[in-house]
Amino acid sequence: MPLIRSDRILSSLRRRFGISAPRLSVRTHWSWRMRATVAGVTLLVLAGLFYSGFDAGRLVAGFNVGRVEEERKQMIAELARLRSDNERLLRENVELGNSSQIALGARDVLAKQITQLQQENTQLKEEISFFEKLLGSAAGGGKGGLAVQRLQAERDSPTTYRLRALVVQGANEQPFKGRLTVLATVQDGSRRITLNLPDEQPELAPALALDFKTYQRADFAFRVPAGAELKTVQVRVHASSGNTAPRVQQTLHL
Repeated sequence: MPLIRSDRILSSLRRRFGISAPRLSVRTHWSWRMRATVAGVTLLVLAGLFYSGFDAGRLVAGFNVGRVEEERKQMIAELARLRSDNERLLRENVELGNSSQIALGARDVLAKQITQLQQENTQLKEEISFFEKLLGSAAGGGKGGLAVQRLQAERDSPTTYRLRALVVQGANEQPFKGRLTVLATVQDGSRRITLNLPDEQPELAPALALDFKTYQRADFAFRVPAGAELKTVQVRVHASSGNTAPRVQQTLHL
């Protein structure tokens, strides 16, 4: 038994340390810190190579980061300038719109005034032409050359009529002072009513006063019963002094 056991021991030693024993390799042992440092440096080198290759590829393809950044800044500045110009144009547009509205309003007012002045000018020309003819023959129209011309009456409202008249005298006469009186006959249904103005409507006295050298225009409205129709109007001219009898009168039949 002791011999068998010693043979086994010898065989085991030959297999472990003899020619047929497995080869033994000797390796350097690195700590985990060293391995981590080497791995980090390797990764940084690879990243740098990758970025350099990517940047070089962009340069070869015509893409320049610096130029693009400069263009971006220029575009931002241009955008800011365009926004500023847009805001300025909007303000100017609002101001022009307000000015345009004011100008349109002023133009409408001026157009109305021009139309009114043209009408008044035409009327004045007609009156001047009429007066030139009238004053030449006014001396024979009535006492002292007085005459009542252009006597007109028209309904102004359901309860009023408007009366217009022109009192003239010769150019060689003295200034005339006096007043007008009016007898108006109206038909109110079956009744015929005579109005004596200004006695029955005293507020008309200022409109009926006369004070002129060659002519004076009378234009006033007087009241009538609602729905009454004016039939006749007689206008009388009285001097402010002397005889109270009418100097001249004119009747209008409607």
